[in-house]
Amino acid sequence: MSAKIKENVKNVDVWIRGLFIVIFGVILYILFGVIWLLVIFQFLTKVITGNLNQNLSKFSTSLTEYAFQILLYITYQSEERPFPFSPWPSGQGSAEAIEKLESSPASESGQDESGDNSASPKA
Repeated sequence: MSAKIKENVKNVDVWIRGLFIVIFGVILYILFGVIWLLVIFQFLTKVITGNLNQNLSKFSTSLTEYAFQILLYITYQSEERPFPFSPWPSGQGSAEAIEKLESSPASESGQDESGDNSASPKA
């Protein structure tokens, strides 16, 4: 082994990061199950009432942002550890995008931004 490899193997920070990768990987795995439950519940809510549960939408947004933070951390794209080592994601950025989509006239009429009717097949 070269001296650099021995130094890296003895570096406690590398092993701590590895431990956190495993822990956050397990959390991410559990989150996918929770997200699927939210998807199913929101779908059923939409089918039954015609509307989404707004509180659940906000929670879903922050939960998916949390999953994204975990992915960034475990793939070495970020050095910031996700919750509980940093604040829980607010979900504001994605929530505003969702509200904008829901309030746009195109989403209510079944037309896309260009005015084409996306609900009907093209001739």
